[in-house]
Amino acid sequence: MKELFDFALFLPIIGVLEVLCIVFSVLFMHYSAQYRNQKLSLGWYICGVIFGLWTVIIFLIKRKDFPGPKTKVCYQCERKFPDTFQMCSNCLIDLPEINSEEKAKQKKRSKIFGAGIIATYVAALITGIVLGASMISGFDDLLDMTDRIEVNGVFYDKMGNSYEDDKSVLLYSEDGRVYTFSEIEITNEDDELLSYTDYYFVRDDGEKYSAYDCYVTQDGWFYCDRGGFLEPFEADTASMNEEELEAYYQEQLESNSSEYRYYDYPYTDKKGNVYYNGTEASWNEKGELITAENDISIKK
Repeated sequence: MKELFDFALFLPIIGVLEVLCIVFSVLFMHYSAQYRNQKLSLGWYICGVIFGLWTVIIFLIKRKDFPGPKTKVCYQCERKFPDTFQMCSNCLIDLPEINSEEKAKQKKRSKIFGAGIIATYVAALITGIVLGASMISGFDDLLDMTDRIEVNGVFYDKMGNSYEDDKSVLLYSEDGRVYTFSEIEITNEDDELLSYTDYYFVRDDGEKYSAYDCYVTQDGWFYCDRGGFLEPFEADTASMNEEELEAYYQEQLESNSSEYRYYDYPYTDKKGNVYYNGTEASWNEKGELITAENDISIKK
């Protein structure tokens, strides 16, 4: 939820900064061109709105071809003359006088909006990095295999043993075997991009079981479904009356309780027995399997 909140918060900020960057880009080009006695065509303004910063970059390259602040341009033939000339030698009309005060204002405005471009672009970049880091952190949390319920600051196993790290919680089978969660790096010597981390529960004799096949029964015992016989549990909403159905959906809305939560992926076999993901199963200090009060897969 935090990652969605960050996304909803930062995305409008980035959008506003990008709009400001476009506005500043257009105004920078406008006043910079005026300062150099050049009138921008409509095409420059349109490209500035569409492409923003990229148009400014092209503008800065082409700006050297503009007349310049100390150049007079004939109204009629558009020939360029030094500021010392008073008359166009071609049209024989007076050249426009250069207003030094106005030129100073145009130069100042172009600098202000140029600084605005840099400031908004950097701010948008930093905001994007912060958002990206937040989203990556969120994805890391989603990719984290373990998600057990913490009780009084620690995690318990079926035997009532406590652990500070939820990955250290042991699973036990009815025949007395012990299973330890393990992350194993699978490396590809030919292409590092194809390297990945795989997850297992390792039995006390070294036998490995893919964590994706490992479950815990309603009695809290380890169970491996290598054959893929278990199916996702689906609530029988059709058999619920109106009051039960309303309560069920309300419980779903409240499933993110900090103390108890609805197990996202309960599974069942053909007999209706319920199983929980081995990396999510949680116990209290008495070694009792913790299930959310809204977990309707548990038959009361």
